[in-house]
Amino acid sequence: MIRLGAREPTWLDLVDGVRLKVRPITTPAYAMIQAQAEKVFDDWAENKAGDEGLDPTDESVRRGLMRALMIKGLAIYGVIEWEGVESLVTDDTVAAFVDEQPLLAALFYHRYLGPLEERAAEGNASGPAPHGTSVEAQNIAEGAGKTDTPAGTHASTDNTNP
Repeated sequence: MIRLGAREPTWLDLVDGVRLKVRPITTPAYAMIQAQAEKVFDDWAENKAGDEGLDPTDESVRRGLMRALMIKGLAIYGVIEWEGVESLVTDDTVAAFVDEQPLLAALFYHRYLGPLEERAAEGNASGPAPHGTSVEAQNIAEGAGKTDTPAGTHASTDNTNP
């Protein structure tokens, strides 16, 4: 049986005095945030990576930036109220919170997606990839060529039993 998650906003306690009220994450929202993160990464890779001295084809660079972009996207989508932060909640202030408080941002990420990961671990749901990457796997069969004959056509069909 599938157990459904929260449908109402909930509070996430991060550290003493800092808590975030978040709307529940949905599959369409998660997919939209992931697609936007990939678009931002691709734009960065094409136009800015060289200026920053980073190699966008390096898997650790891609994973790190995609994770940061996913955290920021999830926070901008999810955070609707907060306590312990001296600012009103806006897209800009939420983005600044993520950029300026990396440890709290990582804690937010884990607590926000925690229920999804728990349900997926229980086998109750197929959740999205929590790290946000949908990078194609390395092609390890590059040298394999396509044959002109379907598999099995060279196998003998003669009966070898007397």
